[in-house]
Amino acid sequence: MYSGTSQTKTLWERPVAGPELSANRSQDDIDQWWSLIDRTIEVANANGWTKAEVARRCGMADGTFSQWVSGKYNGRLDKQNQTVRQWLDDVEDQAAFAAKIPQSPTFLKTRMAHEVLETLNWAQVTSDFVIITLAAGMGKTMACRHYCATRPNAYLATVSPHTKNVHAMLIELAAELNVQEHNPAKLTRAIGKKLERIGGGTLLIIDEAQNLVDDAINQLRHFVDIYGCGVALVGNDEVYGRFASKSEGRSYAQLRRRIGKRLNRRQPLRQDLEAFIDAWGVTDPVAVKTLIGMGLKGGALGQIDKTLKLAAMLAMANDEPINARHVETAWKNRDVEDIA
Repeated sequence: MYSGTSQTKTLWERPVAGPELSANRSQDDIDQWWSLIDRTIEVANANGWTKAEVARRCGMADGTFSQWVSGKYNGRLDKQNQTVRQWLDDVEDQAAFAAKIPQSPTFLKTRMAHEVLETLNWAQVTSDFVIITLAAGMGKTMACRHYCATRPNAYLATVSPHTKNVHAMLIELAAELNVQEHNPAKLTRAIGKKLERIGGGTLLIIDEAQNLVDDAINQLRHFVDIYGCGVALVGNDEVYGRFASKSEGRSYAQLRRRIGKRLNRRQPLRQDLEAFIDAWGVTDPVAVKTLIGMGLKGGALGQIDKTLKLAAMLAMANDEPINARHVETAWKNRDVEDIA
């Protein structure tokens, strides 16, 4: 994503004239400069990099790089050429390596994902308050992203230990909702008006909700009550435990009464693990069995995905399909825990 300045959006152009022949550079230095300029322009335009950013990336002072790239550098050209050449070679090596890394399967509508999507849809259509708690690695975040990408008026904000209190959460929501309000006293109302029910409803999804303090969760209830939007708290089992327990207090009672639907799953479904492994193209029965065992340990699809990325690289190096040996080697290389 480009930011802010016209310089960032402007494509680099090839200089009309290059360095002149002199006592401190040869014709070969100049010929190499032209070759390097073309490579630099191609890489910079492809990545949307400014001249200042390229200078920083290749470790050259801004002023020196500006003179070099314009063909007006008066010092020894060979040294600057070497600096840029080394940087370009590194960029190309990194790109080649990244291209070899196997890509994870795109969003799969597993049974678990289907349940998450249904719960989110319920919250949006009915303007309700829902809680979704799944164990780590079961695909809750990916399902939430898919929902927001395919539904209008659905927003996803991720909170952290640094944005757990009311004000910090509101700032995070304002950024996600593109709400411009610098007066803290008016921030809640500005966010609420953005979320106010329109058409088929508005949904605010809060991921990693276990990080929120109780007052922040109560603020989200306020959005449901006053502005008629749906809110989904998504996180680990701690979120579910807060409201399933016998916690006393008026605020907890108010929150429990407003929970329209709960989805709580602590273990991945075997059929979901099998579908994910199949999407990776793994057919070796021993490898499949081993991967399912890994997925049931904790981390579920996430464990399988990380292991298969490395296993696929090992298989590619030997020009083989993924087998149990690749999977076991990848698992041991990750140094997570014993397979058995």
